[in-house]
Amino acid sequence: MSSNLHSRDDWPPGRVLVQSATYNERENIEDLIDAVLGCAADVQLLIIDDNSPDGTGQIAREHAGREPRLHVLVRRGRRGLGSAILEGFELARRRGFDVSVNMDADFSHDPADIPRLLVALDPPGGTPADIAIGSRRVPGGRTVGWSLSRHVASWLVCWFTRWILGVPAKDSSGGFRAVRLSIFDHINATNFAQGYAFQEDFLWRVHRAGGRIVEIPITFTDRTRGSSKADFAESKRSIGELLHLARITWLG
Repeated sequence: MSSNLHSRDDWPPGRVLVQSATYNERENIEDLIDAVLGCAADVQLLIIDDNSPDGTGQIAREHAGREPRLHVLVRRGRRGLGSAILEGFELARRRGFDVSVNMDADFSHDPADIPRLLVALDPPGGTPADIAIGSRRVPGGRTVGWSLSRHVASWLVCWFTRWILGVPAKDSSGGFRAVRLSIFDHINATNFAQGYAFQEDFLWRVHRAGGRIVEIPITFTDRTRGSSKADFAESKRSIGELLHLARITWLG
């Protein structure tokens, strides 16, 4: 496998790193960069691209050459969503960030909600959390543009995670999250689910380690540009990974 491609190495110091894993998102990537970096002056952005054939990574790297708050990692050989998110968290920790916000690149997550997630993680006068989830399933949250089958599939996964895996979150499959990176000092960060089940796996580990999880309402809007990367093979793998977590939960 060829070596990965990185953008500039002189990262400015910072506290919050937003990260987004991409694959074939050239229709969204430039608008995403502008929106995320425009939501707060002290936020930085990391794009983790799995060597998209449509040139997403190259577009992002060109922008990074002009914007010191933008960073890009192009991974040679597609490795999956879960491994991309985990690699982003690990890079954020090595670079000295305290918080990483994970979000999708297709604008199903609104970059304008990032400040709300950060407040939920550290509420003034309140109890700090380890993870703040942008939730579709708490009062005020909603989903726009999904088919009935997607609603049903999402409900089943969230029900399974809450009642079978014991994770106290209503929207366990949502990928819009602010994470306090010090939680990695308390969890086993090896052998994570590599695909879409990473989201449930991560919450499961945080909860078992005593981490605090909170949720705030968001509007999730299905993508209008580009296409979903989920397929039958990925769904089948994710089901197997969730069943593996259930076995550990109940049988040890």
